[in-house]
Amino acid sequence: MDDIHFHVSGDVNINIVLPDRAGDAASYQRLVDSLEEYLHDAADEEVTPEAEVDSIVMVMRPDKTPEVMLETECWDEVESRGNYDCLEVVSDDELDVEGLTIVFDGSRILRLGRERYLLGPVIVYKTDEDGDGVSLSAEDVIAAVVYFADHTVTLYADGKDFPAFHI
Repeated sequence: MDDIHFHVSGDVNINIVLPDRAGDAASYQRLVDSLEEYLHDAADEEVTPEAEVDSIVMVMRPDKTPEVMLETECWDEVESRGNYDCLEVVSDDELDVEGLTIVFDGSRILRLGRERYLLGPVIVYKTDEDGDGVSLSAEDVIAAVVYFADHTVTLYADGKDFPAFHI
């Protein structure tokens, strides 16, 4: 995957062409640093007491561009569309980050044999070593976008194609 496209709080569109990590590590680090600075400023963590920080999360949909938003905005937007009753830690040997956690509506899972496909949105957030939710970093955002892009499939039923996350 060479391109990453996502929205920040629905107002800012960011399209990124990732540099080849092996060939241009400095460009990749500058990209991560600038995204980290933007996310930090958006959360306004430096002036808000830690107990009141509104964490940065992502909403991923199989058929739409990922959105980075504050946790309160996220729940206001997606909670009306389902019952987010399933929680899982994202586990992939190729991920460079730990603690990515997803929440989704269990009724939107399609089971085909042993395989599971999520047909609806997923909320991605991060947990620390104590299991508390914390803001996503720039590296977390990029890892989540790449992970879900790699796990997006197209299913076919009743003469129609529809995208889903293979989880």
